[in-house]
Amino acid sequence: MAASHSKQGLSIYDLDTPATLIDLDRLERNIREWQASMDGHGVKFRPHIKTHKIPEIARMQVAAGAVGIVCAKVSEAEPFAAAGVEDICIAYPVFGEVKWQRIAELARNTKRVTVNCDCEEAARGLSKAAAKAGVTIYLQIDIDSGLHRGGVPNDDPVAIEKLARVIESLPGLKFSGITTYRSSGFPGAPSPRDAGHAEGRLLVEVATQLRNAGIEVHEVTAGSTPTGKWVAEVAGVTEVRAGNYVFNDLMQLGNSIADESQLGLSVLCTVASHNQADRLTIDGGSKTFSGDAGGVGSGRTAPAAIARAVDRKIFVERLNEEHGMARTEEKVTLGEKIRFFPYHACTCANLSDEIIGFRGERVEVVWPVRARGLRT
Repeated sequence: MAASHSKQGLSIYDLDTPATLIDLDRLERNIREWQASMDGHGVKFRPHIKTHKIPEIARMQVAAGAVGIVCAKVSEAEPFAAAGVEDICIAYPVFGEVKWQRIAELARNTKRVTVNCDCEEAARGLSKAAAKAGVTIYLQIDIDSGLHRGGVPNDDPVAIEKLARVIESLPGLKFSGITTYRSSGFPGAPSPRDAGHAEGRLLVEVATQLRNAGIEVHEVTAGSTPTGKWVAEVAGVTEVRAGNYVFNDLMQLGNSIADESQLGLSVLCTVASHNQADRLTIDGGSKTFSGDAGGVGSGRTAPAAIARAVDRKIFVERLNEEHGMARTEEKVTLGEKIRFFPYHACTCANLSDEIIGFRGERVEVVWPVRARGLRT
């Protein structure tokens, strides 16, 4: 990883660009507010670190009251275990002998590792790896609640019960419960409130069916940034997950999940070309921003906007690798440095070697993105 040339106390507008920034006041407030919401409903909170990929932020989340973290991939979990995070869930249907062995090693070096599972073959592979390593791996059954990106169908109680009993019977494994991810980001989805309530109720119903069959279900866990606060309102849900909340972005703004004061991540870019009054090019392209796009909300909607300038009507509409082509409704100066809120913050972090935390427009901390690019 390249050495940082950022200095504590430097104005963020003196940084070279593009630079990925975090407003530390907003970051800390987002962490506090979500944790307080979960505590108020009496449910555990487990943040997904895919959004930031930074162990220092994970430690802030755990210090605020989170029970542990969620990762998407095994390699993503490893730097967090090395940094001392002791309760890790890999919310992915992990398959393959090499990955199962790495999970067993994670279990050796942490207090608890939980893995999503939606088939008997994966359960048997994880059991073999756990037994060989002399460790215990916790499995939770991934339930397909309608998104159809994996999981045992929620309307197949026979298959769910069968898999739970297989897990219970295998050495090196413990059945911890059930999980799902549904969110509200699919065609025809109801409002986030209704989607969250439906997601929670569906999972509680599956848990009840398993308990009626004599199977102990410890954890009923669901949620996302759009739905998590509503999932937490459902009696019987034990744990909620969310990732994007820590930064938020224009996607959450447009869906009325967050307001502008909660947008914590921005990207500082320089105006590199400006030969038309209403058009400009910035030095952040597809290797800086996510290619995800959508309406940007808060009264500043634009077709397929990838990013929007902070407090300004400047919209990034197209990307090449190192070029961001933007439309402006106000005066812009060649060489000017402008901060942009991305439509999707999670992939911006994954495209950065480091993220610079600032307070009052002054650099306070520089964090390496330890899990950047870890996909295996």
